[in-house]
Amino acid sequence: MKIKKTNLNRLVLSFIFMFSFNVSAEVDPFKVIETMSSKIRLSKDGTGIVKDVHCYGCDFNMLKITTASKASKGDDDVSIFEVRGLKDVMLMVSFDPNTREVQYIRW
Repeated sequence: MKIKKTNLNRLVLSFIFMFSFNVSAEVDPFKVIETMSSKIRLSKDGTGIVKDVHCYGCDFNMLKITTASKASKGDDDVSIFEVRGLKDVMLMVSFDPNTREVQYIRW
């Protein structure tokens, strides 16, 4: 019985170790805010801005959407242009606070 308990302990510790790492698409450093879809403006080339940004430690109120910015709906990556068609939807926007560039928009 002692061998089984030892193996079980090792297995549990292995799972805890494996799942303790955060896997995300963002690149550090990043912050995440919630905003309404009406605060996002996109141009025809996929760039744009996020207006009225309020976050702890931020001394700015606008973010830049670049051609490197990505979007996802649920677990699926989608085109950034799908943000245009959203009406009154709460979005999660992750961004680099140093460059003020949006990395991901999720809903």
